[in-house]
Amino acid sequence: MGMPNIVFRCQMFRGDWDQVWSQMRMLWLMEGLCRVNQTHLRQFDEFRKRGLVANGYPTCYRSGLHYETEKGTEIWPDIPSLLMGTMGKGVYPGFFGDCEDLACYRVAELRELPWHYERQAPWNRAKTECADPRFPQGEAERAASAAKRDWPGWKKVKGGVRAKPFAKWRRGPQGNYHYHALTYLPDGRLEDPSLVLGMGREAEFNAGGTAQKLKSGELPVTIQFAKAPEVMVVDPEKPSGYNGGIAVKLDKEVLALMAQRSDLAAGDPEVGAYLTNSILLGEGEFDVDAAIGWSREEKRFVPRGSAAEARRLLGYARHD
Repeated sequence: MGMPNIVFRCQMFRGDWDQVWSQMRMLWLMEGLCRVNQTHLRQFDEFRKRGLVANGYPTCYRSGLHYETEKGTEIWPDIPSLLMGTMGKGVYPGFFGDCEDLACYRVAELRELPWHYERQAPWNRAKTECADPRFPQGEAERAASAAKRDWPGWKKVKGGVRAKPFAKWRRGPQGNYHYHALTYLPDGRLEDPSLVLGMGREAEFNAGGTAQKLKSGELPVTIQFAKAPEVMVVDPEKPSGYNGGIAVKLDKEVLALMAQRSDLAAGDPEVGAYLTNSILLGEGEFDVDAAIGWSREEKRFVPRGSAAEARRLLGYARHD
């Protein structure tokens, strides 16, 4: 029997009450896509070594892809699907990917590097900066690469960069959430493949034929980074569901809240999403909308003050 394509159908973002849990589900799905992409890269690298193919898969930035948002769909293609044009016809000519497609492509290739560079981070001496040797960014690094020499001041480290898929979000005026996928580096920076491949300047990127110029090597790759927000980066492995900025403080508060409720271990873990909300209920009644402050009349979340908002977000987290 032939194996058909596999389709995941996951219930997510069913309401404001489901936000943080859905963020965690979303990140695990992104992690799964990253690992699928890693297997593709390894497979074709082995084919290349055996002489079965001339080249492995191109890097994300030299693939000829450009950034576009999807229109009415949410398809998460792997590397070969992206390069085959699975996303269909976009606004601009050529194959494209959305932010999570490009971020998961980039995470996979960073992890699969045979070696990378490291040095003490110039912006923070307590951090170790990591770099992809294929994309020198500084003048000294570019000159060394052109001369096929090691980068001055950098150490070659065997193996790939331990990157992760991440996402940051912002709340829209109607209470809805907008997400943007990123590549989180172990030195704390948020590499943004979508910015590199035209996000925010799509028409200009297309008019200049930038995707093809990057693919041919005519243009150098300028790696770009997203601004690190205070507590907008989602991490499913953290108690608060966040990473970076004030997340350490939030993690401690979440753990303290959960420690106060020893009954959670034997009960329904979903109740952790509501442990900071005080509401009056009738016998046998549980009104989720009232618990999380969702207005049925206005069809949006109505904050009840900054303190209540912070407690609500903290209450969504779960600690195993």
